[in-house]
Amino acid sequence: MSTALARATGIAIARRAIRQLCEAIGLPPIVAARPGAVGLLAPPALLRAADGWVHPGPPTAWESFDVMVASLGGDLSTLAAETIDAEAGAWGLPAVAVRSAPAAAPRVQWPRGSTRVDGAQVVVLGSTWAAPLAGLALAMLGAEVVRVTHPARPDPFPLRDELLRGQREVALDLDQAVDRDEFVGLLDRAQLLVDGTTPRVLANIGIADPPLSTVRVAAFADGDRPGYGIAAECRGGWAARYDPPRVGRVSVADPVAGLLAALAAVGVLLSGHERARERVSLEGAVGHLFAVERAMRVAGA
Repeated sequence: MSTALARATGIAIARRAIRQLCEAIGLPPIVAARPGAVGLLAPPALLRAADGWVHPGPPTAWESFDVMVASLGGDLSTLAAETIDAEAGAWGLPAVAVRSAPAAAPRVQWPRGSTRVDGAQVVVLGSTWAAPLAGLALAMLGAEVVRVTHPARPDPFPLRDELLRGQREVALDLDQAVDRDEFVGLLDRAQLLVDGTTPRVLANIGIADPPLSTVRVAAFADGDRPGYGIAAECRGGWAARYDPPRVGRVSVADPVAGLLAALAAVGVLLSGHERARERVSLEGAVGHLFAVERAMRVAGA
């Protein structure tokens, strides 16, 4: 795809995908899912490697990224992009190689019939966009959603209040025993956990295998390394739709992943399974966007 066409249609493709997912869930378009409603102050950085490009992660990770590169010899231009990607994974950093191959589209189970989940007890753990958006969608479908946040680290995402609409917020510090006990009590009363954190968060409090159904929102299609929407778009081929690669000021993977997670959650809740395990990734959401793009081309949209 040419740069001009990619720039003209990237947000449009995401909006088409979001509209279709909202229709499938049985909801009107969710304003808080709309790409363009919130953006970054500046485009995220892409850096030249020996054989391509890398994304060093958000500004909060740049110092650690520099230390990692220094440990590899200190000259980014002599290092292969995939070498940097692999090393960042070992360091637990959200830095990634910019890949050209499109991410694989996940299999989406489109619901048949009502998607109402009235009275279902759901706990949402995770910040920013995808997991909270899934919680908002479930609340709009009738679930009783509890959103767990940290008392000392409020979610900085600009749409935080909108994504909390219709839910109960409980501030818990899971490093504290009394708060851990309260969290375990929430899980005991719930039917579903939407988990937007890395596995170590629950593992650190002794519940690596939660005793209820779980929909996990991961960053990447493989592995459990930390990441976020822009990194998933770089690794999943979305940034390479441009020549040279670039990313926008707003994630398109996050809202799509959030609605895919909501779809998965509806399927779990309506199935009645007590310990189902579903996994949705931001990188898989990029694959879904490519699938929507291909369908738009076929339809001449």
